[in-house]
Amino acid sequence: MRKLHTGGGGRGATRCTIFEVAVIWLVSILLAVPAGVYSYLMIVQSPNGDISICYPFPEHMRTWYPKAVVTVRFAVYYAIPLVIIGIFYCLMARHLFLSTRNLPGESARQVNARKKVAKMVLAFVFIFAVCFLPQHVFYLWFYYYPDSDENYNAIWHAVRITGLSLSYLNSCINPILLFSVSGTFRQHFHHYLYCCLRQNLSRSQSMTMTSTRRLGTIKTSIRKFDSHSHSTYHSKGGQQLIVPEVTVTTFIQGAPNPPFQNN
Repeated sequence: MRKLHTGGGGRGATRCTIFEVAVIWLVSILLAVPAGVYSYLMIVQSPNGDISICYPFPEHMRTWYPKAVVTVRFAVYYAIPLVIIGIFYCLMARHLFLSTRNLPGESARQVNARKKVAKMVLAFVFIFAVCFLPQHVFYLWFYYYPDSDENYNAIWHAVRITGLSLSYLNSCINPILLFSVSGTFRQHFHHYLYCCLRQNLSRSQSMTMTSTRRLGTIKTSIRKFDSHSHSTYHSKGGQQLIVPEVTVTTFIQGAPNPPFQNN
């Protein structure tokens, strides 16, 4: 009965996970629909000539639509997720720090491991806040400030490029952080990263060992052949046949005399 109950729980958890993933994809598609519908090619004049860019805000909705979009993006993509992960990650870190005090029987290694995990989850919150803040600050300033076109200078351009770069960096910095603080993550990372390399290396070592065994077998056979090929005498009809020593070198170079001589 316990097995049946466990199996049913596993299937239920799988269905719940599939449902959550489907909802996330559906919401993501719905949030991306306005950009796909209203985007158009806008001509921008530059010192090197006209440039065509894909602009997500139509000309007839330039007064309110850009402000609404950047505000919703700031709330949905940054502020709300930051508050949620900040609260839960801080509670998780607090629980991990308190557990190191309430369990004095644990080893120093386990206590340090829990402290590392607590610091790691707090670092996730900090990195998320830092990586996405410059991009949202720039968009809020650019579309809410009335004279942003005239006041756009090298500083704001640097903020824009930095925010764009940090937003992409956030996608790959979490594994780097895990690699630096988690020994288990490093172990699995090395296992899967060098899996193909180890397979090729073991295959080449196996081929080398096989070739070495074959060469050793050939050498052993040559030595046995040489040791049993010394001159022997056989009598036949009162005559003696001399069988001279025959070696591999004899076959290769060719015998100067017939192999059998009658005396």
